[in-house]
Amino acid sequence: MTDGDDPTRDRSGPLPDAGAASCVEVFSPETLANRAFAFDGVVATIGPARTNRPGVDRLDLVGVTFTVGEWFSGGTASRVTVDMDPPVRGTHDLTAESFTSYAVGSRLLVSGGPRQPRPGGSPLDDAIAWGCGFTRYHDQSTAQSWRRAATAPTVPPATSMPAGGTS
Repeated sequence: MTDGDDPTRDRSGPLPDAGAASCVEVFSPETLANRAFAFDGVVATIGPARTNRPGVDRLDLVGVTFTVGEWFSGGTASRVTVDMDPPVRGTHDLTAESFTSYAVGSRLLVSGGPRQPRPGGSPLDDAIAWGCGFTRYHDQSTAQSWRRAATAPTVPPATSMPAGGTS
C-alpha cells in the first residue's frame, strides 16, 4: 500500500473531530487492544451511514469504504465499510490554507467496534470507527505500534480475592 495519491500524506496524529466527541478511554497502544477491530486502509468511497436505521438514534456519521492493506485485529476482508465522523473542513491557523480532514485516497489507521455489540456478533457488525485518537493518519511508526499492540499477549483483568483469603 502506498501513500502516493494520499491527499493527507503530510498529516500525522489523530483525525480532527467535529468537537462532539465524548471519550470513554484515552488512546494508547494498550487501549487500542480494547477495540473490536483495527486496520490500515485507504478511503475508497464516502457515502451514507449504514448504522442509522429505523428504531435507532440517528448519528451524524458517514459510511466510509476502505481498501484494507493490513488488519491488526477483527477482520480479514480486502474491503470494509465503517461509519465514522464526516470529514471536517477548516483552515490552518498560520497559512490560512483550506483543508479537509480526510477524503478519497486518504490512508488511515482505523479502529473501533460495533455500534451495539451483540453476544456472538462480529467485530464488524454495524461497525463504527472511534474518534478520540483511535482513528489516525497513517505513519510507519504508529502502524508499527499498532502491529505490536495487536500481537501482544493480553493480560486478563485482575480478580479480587475473597475477604480474608490468601493466595
